[in-house]
Amino acid sequence: MSKTNLNTSPKIAIQAINNKIDVLEKIMMQYEKNKSDLHAFEDWKNDVKKTLDQIFSERAISRDFFMETKVFLNKFSEIDTIHKIQDACKKAKVFLEHLKSNIESGVYLTETNDDAIDKTMAIIIIRRILKNFHMHMKAMYQDAVHGNGKIKKDDLDHIRIGNEYDVQRIVYSLIKPIFPYARLEKFDDAGYNSVRYDITLDEYGIVIEVKCTRPNLTERKITEELGADSFHYKADYLFLFIFDKEKIIKDPEVFAKAFTRKKQDFDKELETIIIQEITF
Repeated sequence: MSKTNLNTSPKIAIQAINNKIDVLEKIMMQYEKNKSDLHAFEDWKNDVKKTLDQIFSERAISRDFFMETKVFLNKFSEIDTIHKIQDACKKAKVFLEHLKSNIESGVYLTETNDDAIDKTMAIIIIRRILKNFHMHMKAMYQDAVHGNGKIKKDDLDHIRIGNEYDVQRIVYSLIKPIFPYARLEKFDDAGYNSVRYDITLDEYGIVIEVKCTRPNLTERKITEELGADSFHYKADYLFLFIFDKEKIIKDPEVFAKAFTRKKQDFDKELETIIIQEITF
């Protein structure tokens, strides 16, 4: 059986669980006054399940939570049903408090010690990965392979970057070993609709947005897309990483400078990195 680990930092995980406990306590107060909808607890449980599945690498945690808080409704007595829900609420709170205790004790931590990497160093590492992305592509897919290796050059030649999802996957695979809590394709509420973050490092407040140019994309269009992304994304530090496959950006240095902001002038640090060197 695989070990359950955290998909995020302990601090973020505990904050998320505390938020769910706060909502639960309000629901419990409503049940005590017999003013709560009988479905309120089940709706809350479903919300908690989503959160636990995001926090932990295995779904066993959310399954145990559901089993521990299962309620058998009494269709003949609403009062009895409310009492059963109240008992389940108490069990749910105990379960989540115990979960927090385990997180604080390091039960779900990997062997990697991320405490050695502070935010400044994390930004430097990510910047270096993105700026040298073409070096990885060359070393991995274009350079000659060792004659004794099982990976053959013919196999590597079949791999091609087709769109930004391919670039996103490669960037994520380079970042994940260094930052195990990095997350791929996280969705968040931007107020009027949801936004999708390509790669997030929640413990540092870092977001990486990946773009890959295509034949029907103009420099003006990508400027509009990046402008919208940089405005709506919630982050302390936002990297805009552009793999200009079609070389549509005429002056990469000027373009990148136009999408660089300091936090005192913007609501976040914004840095743009453009790669055009790859013939792939």
